[in-house]
Amino acid sequence: MKHQLLPHPLWQACIATVATLLLLSCNDKKAASPSIQTTPTDTVVSTAAETTPAATDNNESMKAPDVKPDDNGLIALSNFPTNHAHLTVSISEDATQATIVCDGEPLQTIKDDDNPLAAPGGQVPVHFMDANFDGFIDIFIGPGESRTYSTLLIWDAASKQFIRTGSLGEPPLQGFMLHPDSRSLFDGGSSSAWEFDITRRQWNGQKLEAREHLTRISDPSQYDANNVSARFTIRDEQQQTIASAENAEDLPSMWPQVVQKYDME
Repeated sequence: MKHQLLPHPLWQACIATVATLLLLSCNDKKAASPSIQTTPTDTVVSTAAETTPAATDNNESMKAPDVKPDDNGLIALSNFPTNHAHLTVSISEDATQATIVCDGEPLQTIKDDDNPLAAPGGQVPVHFMDANFDGFIDIFIGPGESRTYSTLLIWDAASKQFIRTGSLGEPPLQGFMLHPDSRSLFDGGSSSAWEFDITRRQWNGQKLEAREHLTRISDPSQYDANNVSARFTIRDEQQQTIASAENAEDLPSMWPQVVQKYDME
């Protein structure tokens, strides 16, 4: 015959006591922590959204268009779009004022009566690009009717505003193109019937600084008058000659492709 072992009465009392103590402990913790039933996360998110909604929206709206370079690594001004999903830019008739609207709301007005944004007269073109290679949209205004100078507006993500670069003075930003691999900007144009000049610039903070100048003199009889010995001459910012060549293909770095893009051969 099998005998069933029954728990000793003393053990039964101990188990009951432990269970009671555990139940009381849980109830004490719930009473001491009423905040468990609240939702503080919702409060934090709401507060943050109220302090910086415009800044977040602006920077999201200011993403630059993805424009691929050509086979030579260059992007000409004509390859950049003239419209943007979030921005519209209106230029006054005298080209002294740019009114920028983002998603239907006024964002910024840039006005300078002494230094127009481009040469006035006719319709001043506007292109959208990433001119300083930071991923945000920048605005290129011009060239105007005389094609002598333009203005570049750089988006500053910290201040949530556009900052002006270029005017009637320096740099003129004529014949503009980008070389993203070297983070260089090129601008240039004709100085005379036989002279064409191109400047390669790079950013130092929010300032454009010249790095190299290329001069092409198409008439050999003008070499001496322009202090050159060949058709193409490249000088640094101190006007020291870096290279000279009769043929563009013999120039260093990306310059042969730049010359070809400007159709200077």
